[in-house]
Amino acid sequence: MPCRKVTIEKVEEKRQEMIKLAAIYGLSSLLTVQASQELDTLLNALTSKRDSEYFPLKKSYRYF
Repeated sequence: MPCRKVTIEKVEEKRQEMIKLAAIYGLSSLLTVQASQELDTLLNALTSKRDSEYFPLKKSYRYF
């Protein structure tokens, strides 16, 4: 997946895509599984982004 700005809207778009694919092709289809993996990647990137934005001092205080 190319590097791009991850937003909640993009996560929601991918989630809706995955739901549609699952309804059409089933939960175990390759297309649905691929969309699920892409959604996981987006969610991980969003979580990582959130952690770095909201907890920038976390590393500084880990020894206290």
